[in-house]
Formats: sequence, C-alpha cells, structure tokens
Amino acid sequence: MDLLKARKNANGQLVLSKLDLEKIIQILAAKITGYKLKDLKDRQPSLGLIKKDLTQIIADLENILFHLDLTDSEENLIENIKLLQNYNVKYLLKR
Repeated sequence: MDLLKARKNANGQLVLSKLDLEKIIQILAAKITGYKLKDLKDRQPSLGLIKKDLTQIIADLENILFHLDLTDSEENLIENIKLLQNYNVKYLLKR
C-alpha cells in the first residue's frame, strides 16, 4: 500500500532508517486505535493524535473495569451492558 518506502541493499536486505522505524510505530499505533490501513494511505494521523486516542481508550477501559466490579444488582448489570455496547460502537465496530 506504499505506506512505507523502505529500501533494500545490494544483498536484497531491507534497510530501515530511523524515519522508517518511526513510520512503522505510527502505523502500528494507528491500527491499535482503529484506523484502517487504506485510510492511512491518504491521511496519516500524527503521533500526538494517536496518543490522545490511546489515552481515551485507556480511560474508557479503566471505566469499564471499575464498573464490572459493580455487579451486585440487576441495575448495575444493565449499566455494564450499556457501557460495553457503547465501547463496542465507539471502538470495535470501526475496525
């Protein structure tokens, strides 16, 4: 998909520069936050934006973990279902 334009040396081995390695980190981190490779071809989010997205995901997961401990009533169970459904829509369905 030409997201990375690495070179090969005379022996056919891949030669990666520091910039190439940073690009790999950016691509992998963007994938974790839900970006699709085809979307990254046209628009690559900055590492700052990716970090912001990851911070929000972590906060949402911590909130889910907190609420999963509150399963002592039917009302809390229903709230957990809503919370997990919202997380699913927000993050997982866009993958």
